[in-house]
Amino acid sequence: MLETIVCTLDISNSFAEFADKFDHDEAPGREAKGIKVLYRGVANNNPSKVVIVVQAETGVIAQHMQDNAARFVENGALVHTAVVTSYKQC
Repeated sequence: MLETIVCTLDISNSFAEFADKFDHDEAPGREAKGIKVLYRGVANNNPSKVVIVVQAETGVIAQHMQDNAARFVENGALVHTAVVTSYKQC
């Protein structure tokens, strides 16, 4: 079953730098696990707030987030601010 995750979080760098690392440094790890990025963007009124929407088989994304938390922090994610909502396709 597919699961869609919507995650909002703060970043410690510019969105351009964060997006570059997200799109290039982190992409191979997501691709290897079949995680599809549906959307990533920055808030209109807060350049330090981002949203990421990803989709994969149930449980894959949560495990990926746990396994790569240190890398996400290195790339500018303030993981302690993350608000994660999971949606299942029926």
